[in-house]
Amino acid sequence: MQKEPSTTRVQAVMAACSFMVGTIIACVCLFVIEPRGEITNSAITLVSEFLILAGALLGVKVVFDVKLQQFRNEIEKEIKNNENA
Repeated sequence: MQKEPSTTRVQAVMAACSFMVGTIIACVCLFVIEPRGEITNSAITLVSEFLILAGALLGVKVVFDVKLQQFRNEIEKEIKNNENA
C-alpha cells in the first residue's frame, strides 16, 4: 500500500476546513444575525471565496494525481521498451 504524500493530505484538510467555514458562515448569517433569513453581500462574498478555495485545492490535487499517473505510465512503458531491446 502506498503512503499518501503529506501535501495532498494538507490540501484535502484545507479544502474540507474552508468548505466547513463557508457553510458555517452562511448558516450563521441565515439563522442568527438579524435580519434572519437574509445574507448580506459581504457574507456572500466571503462564503464564495471559501468555496472557491476548496474547489481550487481539490482541483489541484486531482490534476496532480492525473499527471503523476501519466508520468508513471510513461516510465513503465520506457522500462519495458528498454528490457525488450
